[in-house]
Amino acid sequence: MKSSSVSGKKYSIQFTVGGMFLFATAVTALFAISLQYYFGKQMSQEHVLSKLTMASSDVSEYLQQVEVSATSNVRLLRGFAASIDHDFTEKETRDIFTNILYDNPLFYSLYFGRKDENFFQVINLDSSPIVRQRINADKHDRWVIIHITGPESNRVRTTEYFTEDFTLTNSITEESNYFPTRRPWFIGAEEEEVYKTDPYLFKHLKITGQTYAIAGEKGVIGIDVVLSAVNEKITATQLGLIEGNGVESFIFNEKGEVIASNINLNNDVEIPASEPLSLTEEHQGVIDQISSLLVSNQNDWGPYDYAQAGMPKGYAIDVLSLISQQTGLKFEFINGFDSVELAEKYRVGDLDIIHSVPKNNRTEGTESSQMFEGQLALASAISKTIPTSLQQLREPVGVVGGYQLEAWLGERYPSLDIVALPSLDSAKSQILDGKVNYVVDTYHTLSELNELVVEPAVNVTKMMDAEPISFHLYMKEENQAIVSIINQAIAAISTEQREALNEKWLNTNQWRGSFVPYPELFKASQTSELHDSISTIQVDGKDKFVFVTQMGGSQVNQEYFAVVVPESVVIAKVIPRLMTSTFATVLVMLCLMPLAWRFSAPIVKPIRALRVETKKIKARQYDQVKMVNTRIKEVHELSESISRMGSELQRHEKQQEEFMESLIRLIAQAIDDKSPYTAGHCNRVPELGLLLAKAAEESTTGKFKDFAFANDDERREFRIAAWLHDCGKITTPEHIVDKGTKLEANYNRIHEIRMRFEVLWRDAEIECLTSQLNQSVDKEAALEALEVAKAELTEEFEFIANSNVGGEFMGEEQVKRIKQIAAKTWQRNFDDSLGLSPLEDLVRQKQEKHVPAIEPLLSDKPEHIIKRERPMDLDPKYGFNVDVPEHQYNLGEVYNLSISRGTLTAEDRFKINEHMISGVKMLEALPFPPELSRVPRYASTHHETLKGTGYPRKLSAEDLSLPERILVIADIFEALTAADRPYKKAKPVSVAIDILYKMALDNHIDMDLFVLFVESGAYLEYAEKFLAKSQIDNVDISKFQPSSVA
Repeated sequence: MKSSSVSGKKYSIQFTVGGMFLFATAVTALFAISLQYYFGKQMSQEHVLSKLTMASSDVSEYLQQVEVSATSNVRLLRGFAASIDHDFTEKETRDIFTNILYDNPLFYSLYFGRKDENFFQVINLDSSPIVRQRINADKHDRWVIIHITGPESNRVRTTEYFTEDFTLTNSITEESNYFPTRRPWFIGAEEEEVYKTDPYLFKHLKITGQTYAIAGEKGVIGIDVVLSAVNEKITATQLGLIEGNGVESFIFNEKGEVIASNINLNNDVEIPASEPLSLTEEHQGVIDQISSLLVSNQNDWGPYDYAQAGMPKGYAIDVLSLISQQTGLKFEFINGFDSVELAEKYRVGDLDIIHSVPKNNRTEGTESSQMFEGQLALASAISKTIPTSLQQLREPVGVVGGYQLEAWLGERYPSLDIVALPSLDSAKSQILDGKVNYVVDTYHTLSELNELVVEPAVNVTKMMDAEPISFHLYMKEENQAIVSIINQAIAAISTEQREALNEKWLNTNQWRGSFVPYPELFKASQTSELHDSISTIQVDGKDKFVFVTQMGGSQVNQEYFAVVVPESVVIAKVIPRLMTSTFATVLVMLCLMPLAWRFSAPIVKPIRALRVETKKIKARQYDQVKMVNTRIKEVHELSESISRMGSELQRHEKQQEEFMESLIRLIAQAIDDKSPYTAGHCNRVPELGLLLAKAAEESTTGKFKDFAFANDDERREFRIAAWLHDCGKITTPEHIVDKGTKLEANYNRIHEIRMRFEVLWRDAEIECLTSQLNQSVDKEAALEALEVAKAELTEEFEFIANSNVGGEFMGEEQVKRIKQIAAKTWQRNFDDSLGLSPLEDLVRQKQEKHVPAIEPLLSDKPEHIIKRERPMDLDPKYGFNVDVPEHQYNLGEVYNLSISRGTLTAEDRFKINEHMISGVKMLEALPFPPELSRVPRYASTHHETLKGTGYPRKLSAEDLSLPERILVIADIFEALTAADRPYKKAKPVSVAIDILYKMALDNHIDMDLFVLFVESGAYLEYAEKFLAKSQIDNVDISKFQPSSVA
């Protein structure tokens, strides 16, 4: 019967009917809620868009206000810088500057840098909280004025702190290495146009910002704006969104470089702090004489040395920070210049240190130890094939100039055609425009060329055959002592610190803040159709909404404002309303649930009644199945079908039982019919077993008072097990089952041996006659010797023949005599290898043939050993515990005649016992129904003993149930009294009972069952039905009474 194709969990009709009602209601509600969610989400998006549009307008207006105010005020002050006829006093200058700062609270500071290197700056402490914090001002301070004067060798900076009414609260005078004419704002300033710098690091506050500057006759006027003020303007709160929910905002230029952001760039990777070095007094004295060192900081050489919105960043910057921690040296970074300009500033002495320079012979000064190293790589357009080695390059290769990378390459690859490029940004443009086919730099630097594209625009490949580049810092020759200290610090950088540096800067998954983090965002900024609207991008598998708008400003340097909002923020207001609607819907549905349940009652009640009837069928209580009263036509028809099915199953089951019983009897009869000497054994054992079981059930006292078969199924199970107890004998060879003598194989070999005695008899007669013919002895002596020989042969043959029967125990003396008789010889005149079957010839040992040959009267020959055709592997799952003989059979004549008891050798005995092993396998393989599940067990334990010496499992008393013990006694008693066994005579009842008694005393069988067997008269009832009257004799049962047994 095929199983149903429908699988999985099943549900009741009541649940189904009620569930369908609720499902229809739920689908309707879900549709309504979905519409509410959709339109709510649309409204939320429009609401967020409205907020962001207003916020972008505010930010744009704010930046434009800063731009316009700074530009107009700088223009107004141009006259101040250009004045030749009048020198303003410090108070006049201060008043002019503070008035402008009053009117423009967004300005951080206003200053005047003169061409003679004098510098005057007024700082507005209220412009940003970070300004007051960085400059260490008191809460009552309002202004800070900085004066820097003096020649190059003796520059002095005076910092004065003033209250609102210009009361001086503090004044600090210290050395300075600040020169206004060397700053980017001074160098870039023009007389006709206001110059706006890229973000850079402010010298005095060490914070980033931008400067608006204009040049005059005497110097340059500059206004500073800190970017932290812009960052605060674009926080999520300022944008009208929820803070801390992943809202990201950026202001960036047309290159994707971030100018301002609300993201905290504190890297997740923390560099372990360094302990101060133990310096000599000389080295400490050198450090004490240095106020600070001016250090180069490139604009875009990521990830090693670059400026992010003017803030120095990168691997090399962190290495210098570790050096500062160890030595106490103070580094002031100078940025806002390209690499060529920085190299020139170092050459002319405007910089104390230039770093991240490849080891070369062209850079002036003293070289430090290696700061770090990088792997060379080549970049090219995606369509271009990159060679695997620089030696293979035959086309011009671009190199960013200024830091002597071209010199390093020229020394090692003189055949390279090197083209100097001003910057990495220029390098990328020239690759994409096809002006340069290849650019060489470090692998991690070139990898950043693909930061702002969804699909890589540039192919970057490591040059594995090129040696790593070693990068160093350089100082002028007079600073060798400082370089020596720095080398000590570099050597003291620990392995853990290096690993942290690598993880922070060389792990490509870290966002370093240089460019906008999402290529899709940058792409949207370049697509005007996506401006001032909300679009969707996927980041790490999550949807985010993007808003991009172009900020007002010049067409030359475009700037963009963008906000990335997680979807959860957009729908944050939709979900509560949705949850309220869902809760109300669920509440209504819960109220309707009892009503839905009542709808199902007319169907569920009769179906449950039918289920009760089906359980009766399952329990095979067919006579108790009833019709179920119902008005539903289909259920009524189902009830009729179940009733008819019960009747049909009952009839079918009866037929199957009869069929199975007949089949079992057929098998048992076939086993009995196989051997005429065991005919009826399989028929008689069930009869005897049932007689003893009946006696046990009827016993009302003692051990058996609680024993009874629970039902007819258990009684039938026992009966079937008794019928099948010897089913394994179907595999046992007949000549083993029927072996009646020791020498019997497929026939009784005693006749072979008798023929040998006949030969010896005739030999004796021939010898007697020969001696008379030769007249070697007289006739009377010859005849006397002949009679003696004949008598000896007759007696020895009788002994051998009696030994062959196996009726008596063979002691050592009898075995010894068999071997003495076996030692006699006779002459064989014919070749005994003739007339053999191919199999016999194959297993027979090859030996020289000599005829005539002298043979022993009895022998154990190699060909008597019959080996096993296959290994005897016993499956552990059956629990067999038997000793397996080495050979399958041993037909040796002396070996067989020496059997101490019975007619079976160890090999024969195992072959007989093997029927139990076969029986277990056969029965365990049959799919007995649950009510017959113990048939294999009952049928396979009738050769076990209570003391654990039986077979095939060597079970003990605690392992054997009462039905099993009953079958043991039934099998033994039937075997003892059977008259159809060739190897023994049928025993009288009294003798069989005595043997059973001895076996009970030996703990072979159950003593209580034996006593019940005798007292109940079950043995006599069996004997009268199956035994010859001559076997039925008197049994004294008094000696088997419990008192006697005890």
